[in-house]
Amino acid sequence: MKNFRDLGGIKTACGKTVRKNRLLRAAQPVGLSAEDVKKLREYDLKFIVDFRTHHEVTNEPVDEIEGVTYTHIDIMGENAAQAADPNYWMKLFLKNPKNVVDEFTKTYQEFAASPSSIAGYSAFIKACAAANEGATLFHCAAGRDRTGFAAAIILKLLNVSDENIYEDYQKTKAYQAEVHAYWVARSKEYGLTDEQAEALEIVFHVNNAYLQAAYNSAEEIYGSFENYVTQGLKIRDEEIKRLREIYLE
Repeated sequence: MKNFRDLGGIKTACGKTVRKNRLLRAAQPVGLSAEDVKKLREYDLKFIVDFRTHHEVTNEPVDEIEGVTYTHIDIMGENAAQAADPNYWMKLFLKNPKNVVDEFTKTYQEFAASPSSIAGYSAFIKACAAANEGATLFHCAAGRDRTGFAAAIILKLLNVSDENIYEDYQKTKAYQAEVHAYWVARSKEYGLTDEQAEALEIVFHVNNAYLQAAYNSAEEIYGSFENYVTQGLKIRDEEIKRLREIYLE
């Protein structure tokens, strides 16, 4: 399974540890092997939360696993369906390579600002607070951006430091290197210039500044990350308490 990891074992700022076998993140669980399914069963997987667009879900449906509840939450909304398509990014950056960082920064800012993202992340956090047993696997396509901010939100609520959140975020780098190699090979079809090849490198770079852009956006709109959680996502104090009871030890 691609870009898979258990958030269990991450230390919090208050001396506790995130429980293992409860919060799993990954790239899309599509085309799973028998070994992948066996591994997920060993984690006692009960829930899959899919952050992809309707377009992505229709094109590549998640593999069904008996006994696992599937929930689709479109973080980006239908108006941004293209933004989840690697071909869209390829065409955009081949046209204007200098747009790469700005476009990704805007995407992360929208994670904290757009109605679909706010509703989606709210639903995700509330679902996690209600998951009394088993593991929850949450994912998007590559398991980096939409999934990365989802992980950041819940880890922050569990009192994990920004340093440890960024450390987890950077673990996607190894997987991105594989995907980058694939697109570099394919990019010969496009006849890339040196500038365009450099832009392609940036597309697959795991950049902490993007995650920080989402934080900054939340703080600019709501005054603080805490206000973003309570006023934007509408997460109640009892739900935060419940998250800590379920996912910390």
